[in-house]
Amino acid sequence: MTGKYIYIVIAAFLIVIQANAQSRTGNLPLGRTSGGNQTRTTGTESENEEDSETESARPKIPSVIKAWELTDQGSNMKPSELDTTLTFFHIYHPFEQKSISNIFTGNNGGAYQTNDFFKRTFASDFSFSRAFDAYWLTPSKIQYFNTTTPYTVLDYTQSENKSSKNETRFNVIHSQNVNKNLNFEFIYNQTRSQGQYQYQENKYHNIGVVGSYISNQFLSHTNIIFNRLQGEENGGILAGQSLTEIAKTEDFIVKMDDAAINKIQNNTFYTTNEFRLGKTVEADSAEYIVEAFIPRVGFIHELEYSGNKRLFTKDNPQDGFFEHIYSDSIKTSDTLKYNRLTNIFQIRIYEAPDRKFTFGKRAYIGNDQLWYLFSPTEKYYPEKQSNTFVGGGIFRNEGKFWQWEADGKIYLTGYRAGQTELNGFINKPLRIGRDTTSLRVEGSLKTLVPDYFDKYYYSNHFEWRNNFDNINELTIKANIHSQQYKANIGANYSLIGNYIYNNEEALPAQAGSELMILSAYLNKDFDRKHWLVRTQLLVQKASNERYIHLPAVAGYISMNYRSLVSKVLYFQLGVDTRYNTTFYADAYQPGTSRFYLQNTQKIGNYPYIDLHVNMKLKRTRFFFKLMNAASGLVGDNFYAAPDYPYYRRTYRIGLAWSFYD
Repeated sequence: MTGKYIYIVIAAFLIVIQANAQSRTGNLPLGRTSGGNQTRTTGTESENEEDSETESARPKIPSVIKAWELTDQGSNMKPSELDTTLTFFHIYHPFEQKSISNIFTGNNGGAYQTNDFFKRTFASDFSFSRAFDAYWLTPSKIQYFNTTTPYTVLDYTQSENKSSKNETRFNVIHSQNVNKNLNFEFIYNQTRSQGQYQYQENKYHNIGVVGSYISNQFLSHTNIIFNRLQGEENGGILAGQSLTEIAKTEDFIVKMDDAAINKIQNNTFYTTNEFRLGKTVEADSAEYIVEAFIPRVGFIHELEYSGNKRLFTKDNPQDGFFEHIYSDSIKTSDTLKYNRLTNIFQIRIYEAPDRKFTFGKRAYIGNDQLWYLFSPTEKYYPEKQSNTFVGGGIFRNEGKFWQWEADGKIYLTGYRAGQTELNGFINKPLRIGRDTTSLRVEGSLKTLVPDYFDKYYYSNHFEWRNNFDNINELTIKANIHSQQYKANIGANYSLIGNYIYNNEEALPAQAGSELMILSAYLNKDFDRKHWLVRTQLLVQKASNERYIHLPAVAGYISMNYRSLVSKVLYFQLGVDTRYNTTFYADAYQPGTSRFYLQNTQKIGNYPYIDLHVNMKLKRTRFFFKLMNAASGLVGDNFYAAPDYPYYRRTYRIGLAWSFYD
C-alpha cells in the first residue's frame, strides 16, 4: 500500500506544479513574466464578462519542446525525439526496446543478455551491473529539455493480479524552464515484480535530478542520479519438470532452498560546462536573417563521480547450488565496492556554417581515479588504480553532401596504459528519385586492457586472479536506410583477438585463437492507411562456438490494424511474434551476475506471441497486452534462459498521461 500512496502523492504534486505554472505563464508571451496580473474575484457581471473576453483574447504560449542528448565527452548536443507515439507503446520491457532477441531470467527486473552480439554495449563501467544495464539510468541516457511550457509524463503499468504474482511499474518525467535558458528536470522510475515462480521477486528504481543552462557563450548540463536494484535469485528450476503439466507455477522446484538476494546500487554526479567564443550575426529583415550566435571555440570541462556497490547474501550456502565455499559456510555475505572519479578538459573548434570547406576539431586530456574494495578481505587485491588519457578528433556534421567523423583515444599511464581506441564513420545522403536514402559506414580499431573484474575477483563462492593479454578488436559496420520505403539493411563484421568470455565453470577465460563474428539484418515497415506491419530479421554466425553461442536466426514481426474512432480516439489492434532458432544459450550465474557458456540445454524454436490493443485520446495513451498468448498451445519450450521459464499466459495494462501546455 505504501508504494501506491507514493505514486498518488507524486502524481498530485506534479499536477499541482502544472496547474500553477499554467496559471502563471499560460497566457503570456514567451520571455515575459506575470508581473502584477491577478484574477479578479469580485465586481459586477459586466466587469467579469469584460475580464473573460480579455482573457480569451490573450494569446496562449505555444508548447515548443526541444530535446537532446550529450555525446563525445559532453561536447556534442545530439537532437532526440519525445516518446509520444501510439505505435509500439505496449513494448515496455527495457531490454526489448533495445533488441529483438534476448535471454533473461524470466521476470521484469531480472538479469538479461541480448542475443545480438553487436548490441552488447553498456552504459555503465561497473561489470556487475551490466546484466541489468537496460534498467539503469546513467548520464549517457539522460534526455535534456528546453520547453516553453512545463512538460510532464506519468506512465503506469499493472499486472492482472494485484495481490499475488503482482507487477507494478510507475515512471515520471517532469521538465520545466525557469527562464528561456535554465531548465530543471525530475525523473522517477519504479518497478516491482513478484514473478510467477518461487524466489523471483525483483524491484528497482531510479531517481534523477537534472539541470541545464543554454546560452550563446555558456552551456551547462548537470545531473544527480540514484539507482537501486534488488532481486531474489532462485538459480532457475530443476531439470525434468514440464512447463505445461504442473498446474501452478509456484509448485515448480527451484535450485536454491532459500532465495539469495542480489542488491546493486549506484550514485552518480555528472556535470559538463562549456564556455564558447564566437561572433553574432546581426538581423537583416531584407535577407530574412535573424540574429544568431556562431560559436568558433569551446572550452569544456566534464566531471563525473560514480559510486557503485554490490551486496550478495544467502542464508544457507550449503544447499548444493554453489560448488565452492571459500570463507563462510554459515552465511554468504559478499560486499563489493567500486568508485570512479573522472575529469576531462577539452577544446572544441566548431564547424563554421558561414564558411565553405570547413570541419570541426577537438582535443582533450582526462584522468580517472578508481577505488575497489572486496569484503570479506582475506586476500590482497589492488585497491586503487588510475588512468591518464588523451584524445581528439575531426568531424563534419553540418554538411549536406556528407557527414563524417574520425577520433582516437590513448591511455598514457595507469591501469589501462597502452590502450588505444580509433573510431570513425562516413554518412552519405543519396537522392534516388523521391527517396532520401543514406549510406553509413563506420569502423573501429581497438587494443583494450581487460576489465579489472575480469582479472581480479574474490567472494565466498568465486575467486580468480588472471593475467590476460590485451584484447585486439576490429569492427566494421555498414547500413543503407531508405526513408521512402521505410527499410534498413545492414551488415556487421568483427575480428577479435584474445577474446574474453565466461567458460562452463562461470569463470573468465581468454580465447586461444581469433574469433570472427558476422551478422546481417533487414528491418522493413509496411505502412498503409489502416495497416502497419513491422518486420525485423537478424542472421549471425561466429567462427568458433568454443567461445560464444549465438542463435543463427532471430526475427520479429508485428502486425497492426489501426483506425480513428469518432474522429478523436486512435485505436490499434495487433499481434507481435518473436522467434529465434535453437542454440545453447548462455546460462546465468547469480553469484557473479554473469552469463556463461553451457552445452547441456538448448532453447529457442518457440514463437513468443503477444496480443495488444493500443489507444490514444489526445495526450493519454493506454495499452492492453496479453503476453505469451500461445503458452501451452504450441509446445512447452518457452524458456527465457536455460533453467529460467518465461511467463505463462498473463496480461498487462498500461496508461501514460502527458502534459505540455
